[in-house]
Amino acid sequence: MVAYWRQAGLSYIRFSAICASAVRAAMKPQFKAEALKAAEANVKVLKPKTACKFIKYYKLSALERNSDHIST
Repeated sequence: MVAYWRQAGLSYIRFSAICASAVRAAMKPQFKAEALKAAEANVKVLKPKTACKFIKYYKLSALERNSDHIST
């Protein structure tokens, strides 16, 4: 048995977002403002000043693995 949201071609995350917005839209005005405030997302993106040594090693290892396949 396949879930109806999957049959509609939606992911569960998208389906739950649609349901949440429908519930917020149906709320009485005195509760709607609080629900909208809770639904906001605050994200802070931090970019590192220098690259991580692990990432450099991983990229190097991936290049080494690819070069092994190319030489055969």
